[in-house]
Amino acid sequence: MPGSESGVRMAALLPKRGPARLLTVATLLTMIGYGIYVTVGVLYFTRAVHLPAAQVGIGLTVAGAVSLAAGMPIGHLADRQGARAVYALTLGLGAVSMAGLCFAHEFWTFVVFAGLGAVAQSAVPGARGPLVLPHE
Repeated sequence: MPGSESGVRMAALLPKRGPARLLTVATLLTMIGYGIYVTVGVLYFTRAVHLPAAQVGIGLTVAGAVSLAAGMPIGHLADRQGARAVYALTLGLGAVSMAGLCFAHEFWTFVVFAGLGAVAQSAVPGARGPLVLPHE
């Protein structure tokens, strides 16, 4: 069967069952979702929500600035409180922000949810890093 051969190859890419596989799947889903948002978000907010392009640009700029400021403190939080809990928090924050963006029809709600999403995305490497590094 041709399908079973590709399934075997796909299974070889995944880690063994357990926390490593769960982390891999969570990372894959997060990156796919964020990639879709980055790709079509501007079109959605300018064409479907009818925000002016300048407001979308300003909102994304503010979100980027907030995420730059939040990345390092969240990394310190992961060091103190545990990377696993902070990573779960960033995934939850990202999910809430993406859901909120679906219902944002005004400039300020767009800025708030885009900022939350950018903070969650910038915090992921600092929280996920300790989870994937080999322990000695």
